[in-house]
Amino acid sequence: MFTVSSEYPLLSLPAVLFPGTFLPVQITDPSHRLLLQDCNDGERHLGVILKPGQGGNGRPAVPCMTGCTASIALLLDSDERKPMNVVLYGEQRMRVLDFTRQAPYTAGHIEVMDDYSGLHAERRTKQASKMFNRYLELIRQRYQAQVANLELPDDPVMASYLIAAVLHLPLETKQRWLEAASAALRLQEELAFLDTECEKLASTLALSLHTQHTYVTPDAHMFAALISQN
Repeated sequence: MFTVSSEYPLLSLPAVLFPGTFLPVQITDPSHRLLLQDCNDGERHLGVILKPGQGGNGRPAVPCMTGCTASIALLLDSDERKPMNVVLYGEQRMRVLDFTRQAPYTAGHIEVMDDYSGLHAERRTKQASKMFNRYLELIRQRYQAQVANLELPDDPVMASYLIAAVLHLPLETKQRWLEAASAALRLQEELAFLDTECEKLASTLALSLHTQHTYVTPDAHMFAALISQN
């Protein structure tokens, strides 16, 4: 880890950004617009943290200290009456050490956090890849949706971040996975989640297919013939 000596612009969002992934956002807050415009003009990096009170389950309205450094992949500026469209690219996990100022936008000192694979990370990556592909296939079948295949990288750290970014989850869960001590621990939770979701989807799909069976009504003449014989 190392400490960034100069002030680092900090952007708080109702979203969690993971290293190696993209995050499209719309910005309306004037201070956030200024922060992003300054970073874009100066080709500077910034830090993305979860907005206070967005974690759910009674999470206190205080900033999350663990976030992700980011670069601006795309910025489409517009007049102040319309949102600013930005695509951020996650670089590395970070921890905010202190906040140095709040105006005209938030800034602080940070340290970049190391990533560890952890025990059994490679095995869990292979398991997660198979489970994730099954999850996508069940979604295709259940919703008749055009879902593209997504090949996970062999690197446990990047695979765990990609799964966390793609899955539709509560922000509190995403933040917890971002803060996980190792990729192995993150993958363990992701496997448990995918296993549960696959079971739900498979059960729902089986029930849906059962209710769609076509039942053929016997011919009325055949009924009449049977009645006349009794």
